[in-house]
Amino acid sequence: MKHYIKKFLLIFTITLVLGLAVAGVAFGGAVLGYWGDVDDLDIESLTLRQNSTIVYLDPDTGEEKVLQELSAEENRIWVDLDATPEYLQKAFVAIEDERFYQHKGYDLKRTTKAAFTWVIDKITGKSGAASLGGSTITQQLIKNITGDDEQTPARKIQEIARAVALEKKMDKDQILELYLNCIYLSQGCSGVQKAANLYFNKDVAFLTLAESASIAAITQYPSLYDPFVNPEKNKERQEVVLSKMLQLNFITQEEYDAAVSEVLNFADPSQKEKENQPQTTSYFVDQVIRDVLEDLQSQGYSENLANKILYSGGVKVYTTYVPKVQTAVEEYYADTSHFPKTSAQSAMVVIDVETGQVAGIAGGIGEKPGSLTLNRASMSPRQPGSTIKPIGVYAPALDKGLITAGSVFDDKKTSYNGWVPRNYDYQYRGRVNVRQAVRSSLNTVPVEILSKMGTQESYDFLTQKLGLSTLVASREVDGQIYTDIGLSPLALGGLTDGATVLEMAAAFASFPNNGVYKKPYTYTDVVDKDGNVVVSSDRSSWEAMKPSTAYIMSKLMEEVVTSGTGRGAGLSGGMFTAGKTGTTSENNDRWFIGFTPYYAAAVWYGYDIPQEITMSQNPCIPVFRDVMNTIHKGKSAKELTKPDDVVWASYCTYSGMRATSRCPSDSYYFSRDNLPAYCNSNHAGYVWESDEEEEASKATSSPTATSATSAGGTGTGGTGGQTGNGSGGTGNSASGTGGGTGTSGTGTGTGQAGTGSGTGGTGTGGGTGTGTGATAGTGGGTGTGAELEE
Repeated sequence: MKHYIKKFLLIFTITLVLGLAVAGVAFGGAVLGYWGDVDDLDIESLTLRQNSTIVYLDPDTGEEKVLQELSAEENRIWVDLDATPEYLQKAFVAIEDERFYQHKGYDLKRTTKAAFTWVIDKITGKSGAASLGGSTITQQLIKNITGDDEQTPARKIQEIARAVALEKKMDKDQILELYLNCIYLSQGCSGVQKAANLYFNKDVAFLTLAESASIAAITQYPSLYDPFVNPEKNKERQEVVLSKMLQLNFITQEEYDAAVSEVLNFADPSQKEKENQPQTTSYFVDQVIRDVLEDLQSQGYSENLANKILYSGGVKVYTTYVPKVQTAVEEYYADTSHFPKTSAQSAMVVIDVETGQVAGIAGGIGEKPGSLTLNRASMSPRQPGSTIKPIGVYAPALDKGLITAGSVFDDKKTSYNGWVPRNYDYQYRGRVNVRQAVRSSLNTVPVEILSKMGTQESYDFLTQKLGLSTLVASREVDGQIYTDIGLSPLALGGLTDGATVLEMAAAFASFPNNGVYKKPYTYTDVVDKDGNVVVSSDRSSWEAMKPSTAYIMSKLMEEVVTSGTGRGAGLSGGMFTAGKTGTTSENNDRWFIGFTPYYAAAVWYGYDIPQEITMSQNPCIPVFRDVMNTIHKGKSAKELTKPDDVVWASYCTYSGMRATSRCPSDSYYFSRDNLPAYCNSNHAGYVWESDEEEEASKATSSPTATSATSAGGTGTGGTGGQTGNGSGGTGNSASGTGGGTGTSGTGTGTGQAGTGSGTGGTGTGGGTGTGTGATAGTGGGTGTGAELEE
């Protein structure tokens, strides 16, 4: 009688779920109809057994070529249940299905809870409510056999019906044996015997309690709890498994304490058994595999089913692989003589700036230890140091018109709520402009700019426009709040978690691409044997900044390479090269991120466990230069294309404003819509928008000037009258005119006519001067020569 009551409650619960999900359908009979047998289950065939291939198109011929073949045979060694430790069996039962030996294929308590939770989440529209959950070991085995993991009420009902039918045909030991041999345990391996060999280099029969719990810990989320990739996470989950075993009286307190204290000695990943790993995959192939699996799971597939589709689904993966680029990166990183003789590591990513395609990637120095090992280029966020300045401060400030390349700031000791930023050499230089600050990688200037622009503006620019996904808005750890929305993280790169080499390369690639950000990708499409697209990569793109901003920033970073902290990174043959160095405050990380009109590349160097890098030179610079020289062989040298709204203009090196004849000056690129006003006579500094009203109230005049092609001599305002702006230069051809005129200048002196003559050219245009007083002044300066060059 009890059995029928439980069956009634189960049918009632999932009937309710299905009814709510599919209103108006005669679902009751369908539910009962699922309560059949398991004739459609093929217990012996646990894999699809169809090879998948990773391919690329030859850049010269367009011919499709195979880069890697993925074996249809699962990486599994079968083991009988009586050959596995009882500890291991109990570990899986405890964490996956604690009532495994009591239920008949489904757990009414878990199923009911999961069903009602799913209904409530659907009604309330709770984000992420896609999984019905509640699967027993028997149900998980059903999913492994069928590969059916669709998250719908109908699929869940069928799964339960099949689990009940299966338990009528097989006993608990048979089901558990099948389960332990089929469960996916990361690194491309299935089953506990293979996992024992892989992670602990021993037969499953000799696993300790601690090791058994470690393997069972992988099951819930294989990629997260992979002992090779995230040993700390695996340890955390292992202790959850042991705690559950203690709670269920599967082990004693003494056994629990000993297992928690036991040090887990994982095997060396490089010693993976070769019979199932005939070829170590490259870092590029590893990244393709991870990207495809992630995208499949984002489409609703479980990690287990995503692996089955990729490894044994007979699919073809079309990649962005560029043989010349990846070979150059791989060969350089394989040769340890290119790097200092330390235990430090390095990573590099090369991106096609026009398409956003990842063309080359290396995740470590020396021989790659195995397939799907740690890829430092995409899996290890690190502090970006000064490489964050162009993307976190200068680009957004320039894009908003808050600064120009000539804007002047006071490089001095300044306190920001008790924090005093210092330059790398502990020196202050006084008045410097943005060009100098970028070239010399000063710290004080970007902090001052960011304090005026606002940290939220910078954070949004990095996360929303330049694709940095690892920044932290707010995180509480042990009562302490961590955030990257602050001056030090965003101006100097002291981020909570850091940024990956891959995402930093993609962010910088927007500069030579006219300000357009393209999300990086390693593959385009995954296609099944019938030609149907199973999943495609996200190839989103958007304008991150104005083309003028991208161009001016590129020219600023060109000076880093030619005469700044990045000297030595320039490519041969006259190829335009720009970039930015990076060093963290504690000298734990070194970077160089640069680009040409063809490719952008990011290089990181440091220790896996952060520690001080004692060498003074930046080891990333020769890596960038040598690899980029190799991949640019045969490509014509070229410059970036200057946008139409970028002009060449002179600026006062003292004030940062437009230069007059009285100013010490230099010339540089400006956006036409962000040209500063002409400098006044006392070289007042750049006026921030928020300070304009205050500055205007102090001013006694508003000098203006127009530009001319050239001019004759010079003229000065009358005594007491305001000096005319735009004094003449030297004419270039034909005859020049000298005198200027002053208008409305009222002062106590007498204006003097401008004097001088050109050595050629017609000089025209005069400035106008105004003053105060009662006597009209004459003699405003003549117009300036060639102030703007487009």
